[in-house]
Amino acid sequence: MKRLSEKSEKTLKVIHLISMSIWTTSLILMCAIGIILPRATTLEAFYFGHYINYIIDFLILTPAAILTFLTGLIYGLFTKWKVNENLWLKIKVAITILLIVLGTFWLGPLLREVTGRVKIHGLSLLSDKEYINDIRIITWFSLINAILLVTAFILSTFKPGNKTG
Repeated sequence: MKRLSEKSEKTLKVIHLISMSIWTTSLILMCAIGIILPRATTLEAFYFGHYINYIIDFLILTPAAILTFLTGLIYGLFTKWKVNENLWLKIKVAITILLIVLGTFWLGPLLREVTGRVKIHGLSLLSDKEYINDIRIITWFSLINAILLVTAFILSTFKPGNKTG
C-alpha cells in the first residue's frame, strides 16, 4: 500500500494530536460542568450549564472524536505503523472505537434526554433521584473517558511492545 510523504505524515499527526486534545479537553469540561450543575441556584444557570454541556458534546467533542478516529485510521493504513503488528495500536484502536460507540449510542442520547427534562422541569430536577443519578453517570463517564484517552496518548508515546521501527 502506498505510504504518505514525510510532510503529509507529520501534518496528519498534528491534526490527530489536536483533535485528540480537543476531545479530551471537551470531556474534562463536561466533567467539571457535571460537578457544578447540582449546585445551580437559578434556572438560567441550571439551563445554561446543560446547554453548554450539550453544545460541547454534539458540536465540539463528537467531531473531534470522529476526526481522531479517521486520522488514526489513515495513519495506520498509509504509514509504517501497522495495527495488526503492534499491540499498543490495537489497544488504542479498541479504546477509540469503544468510546465513540458508547458516546454515540449511550451517553449522547442520555445527555439529550436530560437536557430535554431540564427544559420541562427546571430546578425541580435537583431533588429528582433519577436526574442526580444521570448527571453522576455523565460526569463519571466523562472523567473515565478522559482518563482512557490520556492512556491512549501514553501508549502512543511509549509504544510498548513496538514491532515497527
